[in-house]
Amino acid sequence: MCFPGRVAGLRIRRVRIARGTPLFRAGERVDALYMIRSGCIKEIEDVAGRHGTVAHFALPGELLSLHSLGCVASRTTGIAVEPSFVCVVPWNAFNQACASAPRVAGEFIRMIAKAGVTARDSLTLIRNKDAYQRVAGFLLNIFARMQVGGVRARDFRLGMNRDDIADYLGIRSETVSRCFTELARRQLIKVKAKRVQILQVNELRRVYVGA
Repeated sequence: MCFPGRVAGLRIRRVRIARGTPLFRAGERVDALYMIRSGCIKEIEDVAGRHGTVAHFALPGELLSLHSLGCVASRTTGIAVEPSFVCVVPWNAFNQACASAPRVAGEFIRMIAKAGVTARDSLTLIRNKDAYQRVAGFLLNIFARMQVGGVRARDFRLGMNRDDIADYLGIRSETVSRCFTELARRQLIKVKAKRVQILQVNELRRVYVGA
């Protein structure tokens, strides 16, 4: 799925971003709206004096660069964690399309609201939770977002590596691996390389809430 760009005058470019390639950088002006068509983009918050922290993973069907709307420069760096295809719409062209096509503006508002819910849900993953709960919550969050994006199966691919997941959750990479192993041992998930299958959604939720 891509942004509804079949509106007269709305120019959309579809670009391929190689793994490890920046889509945009912190401090640079972002003059376009991005929607992930396939793959995964991680956003890194650059903190002065230390290594940047993974702040967000954008999945297929989700928007990037919303925080740069009306801003001079991006606060984050977006990097492809795997080969990704991205829809690119220049802000000025998009603004013109919204003014002339209410359907585009309405869809944009819906996507902004969805992005806000995703960010809020992601924040709850690390608040007052132990490592085991954080990993369970992370998998539930990805699973739910894949469902919203149209993936109905309980089997999905995690493009990000363990180091990125650990950085995002604020735990060690070895701890992430141990948590995956324990969840698989309890037959709540099945892991094969980068593919994860959720076997027991309700039980995984119980782990996340600490029941």
